[in-house]
Amino acid sequence: MNRRNLLKGIGAVALYGSFPAVVSQFIASCNRATKYVPVFFSAAEFELTEALADAILPATSTPGAIDARVPEFIDMVVKNCMSRDDQQRIKQGLQQLIAQKFVTQSENNKLSTLKTIDVAAFKDGAENPWFRIFKKLTLIGYFTSQEGMTKALNYVKVPGEYKACIPYKKGDKALAKTFLIYW
Repeated sequence: MNRRNLLKGIGAVALYGSFPAVVSQFIASCNRATKYVPVFFSAAEFELTEALADAILPATSTPGAIDARVPEFIDMVVKNCMSRDDQQRIKQGLQQLIAQKFVTQSENNKLSTLKTIDVAAFKDGAENPWFRIFKKLTLIGYFTSQEGMTKALNYVKVPGEYKACIPYKKGDKALAKTFLIYW
Protein backbone atom coordinates (compact mmCIF):
# COMPACT_ATOMS: atom_id res chain seq x y z
CA MET A 1 0.00 0.00 0.00
CA ASN A 2 1.44 3.38 -0.88
CA ARG A 3 1.19 6.49 1.28
CA ARG A 4 -1.36 8.23 -0.94
CA ASN A 5 -3.86 5.37 -0.67
CA LEU A 6 -3.20 5.12 3.06
CA LEU A 7 -3.89 8.85 3.51
CA LYS A 8 -7.08 8.60 1.42
CA GLY A 9 -8.25 5.71 3.56
CA ILE A 10 -7.47 7.49 6.82
CA GLY A 11 -9.24 10.61 5.56
CA ALA A 12 -12.32 8.61 4.59
CA VAL A 13 -12.43 6.90 7.98
CA ALA A 14 -12.05 10.23 9.80
CA LEU A 15 -14.79 11.83 7.71
CA TYR A 16 -17.08 8.84 8.08
CA GLY A 17 -16.57 8.90 11.84
CA SER A 18 -17.66 12.54 11.98
CA PHE A 19 -21.05 12.14 10.32
CA PRO A 20 -21.51 8.44 9.62
CA ALA A 21 -25.21 8.47 8.79
CA VAL A 22 -25.00 11.60 6.66
CA VAL A 23 -21.95 10.49 4.74
CA SER A 24 -23.21 6.99 4.03
CA GLN A 25 -26.64 8.21 2.93
CA PHE A 26 -25.19 10.99 0.80
CA ILE A 27 -22.69 8.66 -0.91
CA ALA A 28 -25.49 6.18 -1.57
CA SER A 29 -27.70 8.96 -2.97
CA CYS A 30 -24.97 10.00 -5.41
CA ASN A 31 -25.20 6.60 -7.08
CA ARG A 32 -28.98 6.63 -7.41
CA ALA A 33 -30.54 6.96 -10.82
CA THR A 34 -33.97 7.46 -9.26
CA LYS A 35 -35.46 10.56 -7.68
CA TYR A 36 -34.36 11.28 -4.11
CA VAL A 37 -36.85 10.30 -1.41
CA PRO A 38 -36.62 12.63 1.63
CA VAL A 39 -35.65 11.00 4.91
CA PHE A 40 -36.85 13.80 7.21
CA PHE A 41 -39.03 16.26 5.33
CA SER A 42 -42.44 15.54 3.86
CA ALA A 43 -42.78 15.73 0.08
CA ALA A 44 -44.19 19.28 0.29
CA GLU A 45 -41.45 20.39 2.70
CA PHE A 46 -38.77 18.90 0.46
CA GLU A 47 -40.22 20.64 -2.60
CA LEU A 48 -40.04 23.90 -0.65
CA THR A 49 -36.49 23.07 0.45
CA GLU A 50 -35.56 22.72 -3.22
CA ALA A 51 -37.24 26.04 -4.08
CA LEU A 52 -35.51 27.86 -1.21
CA ALA A 53 -32.08 26.40 -1.96
CA ASP A 54 -32.50 27.30 -5.63
CA ALA A 55 -33.53 30.86 -4.71
CA ILE A 56 -30.53 31.24 -2.36
CA LEU A 57 -27.99 29.81 -4.82
CA PRO A 58 -29.43 29.72 -8.36
CA ALA A 59 -27.48 28.35 -11.28
CA THR A 60 -25.58 31.06 -13.14
CA SER A 61 -22.29 30.62 -14.94
CA THR A 62 -21.58 28.13 -12.15
CA PRO A 63 -23.81 25.27 -10.97
CA GLY A 64 -26.49 26.13 -8.43
CA ALA A 65 -27.69 24.48 -5.24
CA ILE A 66 -29.93 22.04 -7.13
CA ASP A 67 -27.01 20.92 -9.32
CA ALA A 68 -24.94 20.30 -6.19
CA ARG A 69 -27.81 18.33 -4.60
CA VAL A 70 -27.94 20.69 -1.63
CA PRO A 71 -31.60 19.95 -0.72
CA GLU A 72 -30.67 16.29 -0.21
CA PHE A 73 -27.74 17.35 1.99
CA ILE A 74 -30.03 19.61 4.06
CA ASP A 75 -32.60 16.83 4.50
CA MET A 76 -29.97 14.39 5.77
CA VAL A 77 -28.20 16.89 8.05
CA VAL A 78 -31.45 18.10 9.64
CA LYS A 79 -32.50 14.49 10.32
CA ASN A 80 -29.17 13.19 11.59
CA CYS A 81 -27.27 16.14 13.04
CA MET A 82 -29.77 18.69 14.37
CA SER A 83 -31.37 18.89 17.80
CA ARG A 84 -35.09 18.25 18.05
CA ASP A 85 -35.65 21.96 18.78
CA ASP A 86 -33.82 23.01 15.61
CA GLN A 87 -35.64 20.36 13.60
CA GLN A 88 -38.97 21.71 14.81
CA ARG A 89 -37.93 25.32 14.14
CA ILE A 90 -37.08 24.45 10.55
CA LYS A 91 -40.28 22.43 10.05
CA GLN A 92 -42.41 25.28 11.47
CA GLY A 93 -40.72 27.81 9.22
CA LEU A 94 -41.24 25.60 6.17
CA GLN A 95 -44.89 25.07 7.12
CA GLN A 96 -45.41 28.85 7.27
CA LEU A 97 -44.02 29.20 3.76
CA ILE A 98 -46.10 26.29 2.51
CA ALA A 99 -49.19 28.10 3.86
CA GLN A 100 -48.08 31.20 1.89
CA LYS A 101 -47.76 29.01 -1.25
CA PHE A 102 -44.13 30.07 -1.72
CA VAL A 103 -43.41 27.43 -4.39
CA THR A 104 -46.13 28.74 -6.74
CA GLN A 105 -45.30 32.45 -6.34
CA SER A 106 -43.72 34.43 -9.16
CA GLU A 107 -39.94 34.83 -9.08
CA ASN A 108 -40.25 38.48 -7.95
CA ASN A 109 -42.59 37.54 -5.09
CA LYS A 110 -40.31 34.66 -4.08
CA LEU A 111 -37.30 36.97 -3.89
CA SER A 112 -39.28 39.59 -1.96
CA THR A 113 -40.54 36.99 0.53
CA LEU A 114 -37.06 35.52 0.85
CA LYS A 115 -35.53 38.93 1.50
CA THR A 116 -38.08 39.66 4.24
CA ILE A 117 -37.40 36.30 5.91
CA ASP A 118 -33.64 36.77 5.58
CA VAL A 119 -33.67 40.22 7.21
CA ALA A 120 -35.85 38.95 10.08
CA ALA A 121 -33.68 35.86 10.66
CA PHE A 122 -30.42 37.79 10.94
CA LYS A 123 -31.78 40.64 13.05
CA ASP A 124 -30.48 40.86 16.62
CA GLY A 125 -32.87 39.10 18.97
CA ALA A 126 -34.65 37.12 16.24
CA GLU A 127 -37.21 34.91 17.97
CA ASN A 128 -37.28 31.99 15.56
CA PRO A 129 -34.19 32.13 13.35
CA TRP A 130 -34.96 28.94 11.42
CA PHE A 131 -33.96 30.55 8.16
CA ARG A 132 -30.51 31.38 9.54
CA ILE A 133 -29.90 27.67 10.10
CA PHE A 134 -31.37 26.79 6.70
CA LYS A 135 -29.27 29.36 4.85
CA LYS A 136 -26.08 28.23 6.57
CA LEU A 137 -26.81 24.60 5.68
CA THR A 138 -27.40 25.65 2.07
CA LEU A 139 -24.04 27.40 1.92
CA ILE A 140 -22.19 24.58 3.70
CA GLY A 141 -23.79 21.97 1.44
CA TYR A 142 -22.94 23.92 -1.69
CA PHE A 143 -19.39 24.98 -0.89
CA THR A 144 -18.40 21.50 0.32
CA SER A 145 -19.81 19.82 -2.79
CA GLN A 146 -17.66 18.98 -5.80
CA GLU A 147 -19.52 21.59 -7.86
CA GLY A 148 -19.07 24.32 -5.27
CA MET A 149 -15.43 23.54 -4.57
CA THR A 150 -14.26 23.10 -8.14
CA LYS A 151 -16.55 25.31 -10.23
CA ALA A 152 -17.57 28.16 -7.93
CA LEU A 153 -14.28 28.37 -6.02
CA ASN A 154 -10.66 28.09 -7.04
CA TYR A 155 -9.94 24.63 -5.65
CA VAL A 156 -6.36 23.74 -4.82
CA LYS A 157 -5.74 20.07 -4.07
CA VAL A 158 -4.11 19.27 -0.76
CA PRO A 159 -1.44 18.16 -0.04
CA GLY A 160 0.55 20.56 -2.07
CA GLU A 161 3.30 23.05 -1.68
CA TYR A 162 2.91 25.88 0.79
CA LYS A 163 2.49 29.29 -0.80
CA ALA A 164 2.60 32.10 1.73
CA CYS A 165 1.27 34.71 -0.66
CA ILE A 166 -0.93 33.86 -3.60
CA PRO A 167 -1.39 36.61 -6.17
CA TYR A 168 -4.96 37.78 -6.62
CA LYS A 169 -6.38 39.59 -9.58
CA LYS A 170 -9.71 41.40 -9.35
CA GLY A 171 -12.43 39.04 -10.54
CA ASP A 172 -10.59 35.82 -9.55
CA LYS A 173 -12.55 33.18 -7.67
CA ALA A 174 -12.01 32.89 -3.93
CA LEU A 175 -9.83 30.02 -2.77
CA ALA A 176 -11.61 26.92 -1.52
CA LYS A 177 -10.86 25.68 1.97
CA THR A 178 -11.27 22.13 3.14
CA PHE A 179 -12.50 22.90 6.66
CA LEU A 180 -15.69 24.41 8.02
CA ILE A 181 -16.94 26.41 10.93
CA TYR A 182 -20.59 25.43 11.26
CA TRP A 183 -22.08 28.09 13.51
